[in-house]
Amino acid sequence: MRPRLVAQALGALLLVSGCASTSTMQMGLLPHGQKLVTLVVSEDREVVDRECASVAATGRLLGCHLWRRVTLPGGPDVRLITIVRYTDSLPSALALEIDVHELCHAIASLQPIPDPCHTDNGGAIKAAAHTHPRWHSSRSSIENTHAPDHPSASSTGTR
Repeated sequence: MRPRLVAQALGALLLVSGCASTSTMQMGLLPHGQKLVTLVVSEDREVVDRECASVAATGRLLGCHLWRRVTLPGGPDVRLITIVRYTDSLPSALALEIDVHELCHAIASLQPIPDPCHTDNGGAIKAAAHTHPRWHSSRSSIENTHAPDHPSASSTGTR
């Protein structure tokens, strides 16, 4: 084959196959400067395989959670959590930010620390800055409908 034809065939193959992408977000700034939660969402199975390589499993992993323990200044041990998952389509920036924010609250609530999930952003959803939504902990009608037995549930909303 001629070099020009090979280059055209490779270019067409790249256009058809597309490129796999990965989105990563962290939240929950702790006193020592590390983040409580890291969320990695990838369309690339090799990213998931690499990030989850230390997880003992049979077969191909579609996701995992990893953690490591750190000691905060003057106080308790805390687990920093990384969640890695495969997806067929990346979430929007807004959906990713909401996911990592709610994961942050869930993980913080199970540890002996004050909730750090608003220290990064003051509770504002940066991906929706033009609408000025805020995170808050008051109960909403959605919670009353869907979570009547969970009075400590927090919600997201707009002000």
